[in-house]
Amino acid sequence: MFIFRLLKWFLYIFSTIAALSLTTFLIFSFIDRQITINETTKTCLVTGASSGIGRAISVEMVKRGWKVIGIARREEKLKELERELGAAFIPYKCDVSIPEQIHKVTAEIKKQQLKPTLFFLNSGTGDVEIKFQPMLTRHKQTFDTNYFGVITWIDEWINNVKTYGGGTFVVTSSVNAIFGYGASYCASKAAINACFKALRLQYYYDKIGFVIVMPGPIATDMLKTPKPLPFTHQPEAEALYIIKQIFKGKKQIEPSWFYSFLIRILNYVPDCWKV
Repeated sequence: MFIFRLLKWFLYIFSTIAALSLTTFLIFSFIDRQITINETTKTCLVTGASSGIGRAISVEMVKRGWKVIGIARREEKLKELERELGAAFIPYKCDVSIPEQIHKVTAEIKKQQLKPTLFFLNSGTGDVEIKFQPMLTRHKQTFDTNYFGVITWIDEWINNVKTYGGGTFVVTSSVNAIFGYGASYCASKAAINACFKALRLQYYYDKIGFVIVMPGPIATDMLKTPKPLPFTHQPEAEALYIIKQIFKGKKQIEPSWFYSFLIRILNYVPDCWKV
C-alpha cells in the first residue's frame, strides 16, 4: 500500500509540475513579442548561396518576389544560379572567413543602392578533429567562418538596418550546438547560439531580430558519414520550412524534431555509451 501511495503522490506532483510548466510556456509565448520581418525593400542577403540550404533559400526567396544578394566563394556556381533565377539574383564572390572581403563586398552592395533587411547567414564549415593532432589551426579556421564570419556581416550592416526601419539576421547553427561531437564545429555553433540570444535581448527595442536555426543532418556536400543517417532532410524542404517559420516570427527554429529530441536525451546518457 505504501508503494501505491508513494506512486500516487509522485504522479500528482509530476502532473502538477507539467501543467504549471505548460501554462507558463503558453503565457510567456503570448506575452513575448514575435520577430517581424521588414518587407519594405523585399531584398535579402544569403551567404553560402551556391549550394545546400543557402541555394535552396535563394531559390525560394526569389519565388516569393524578393531580390536575393547571393554570397559564396564558388563564382561558377553563383553564375549558374544567376542564369537560373535571372535578374532577381545578384551574385557576389566572397570568402566569409576573411573580414576584408566582406567589407569590400558590402561596400559594393551599398554602392548599388541595395538595401537588404533579411540576412540568411548560412555559410559553415567543420570537420571532426583527429586525436592527438594539433587543434588550434582547425579551431581558428572553423571559428573564422562559423562565428566571426557571421559577426562581421552583422557589424557591416546593423547600422544600415536600423535606418531601413529594422531587419532580421538569421544564422544557420546546428543541433550539434547542444551535443559535442567534433569539438571545433560544435563549439563554434554553441558560441553563435549564445551570441544571437544575447544580441536578441540587446536589440529588442530596435526592431532588429536575431533568429537561430538548428537543423539536423541535411543531404549536402558537408554531410560526411560512413552511411546515410535516418531522417536526413533535403535542402529544398528544409529551406521552405525555415522560411515559413521565419515569417511566422519564430526566434529559434529546429526543423528536425527527431534529432532535437534525441540529442537532448543524449546529454543525460553516460559518456561511455556515446563513444
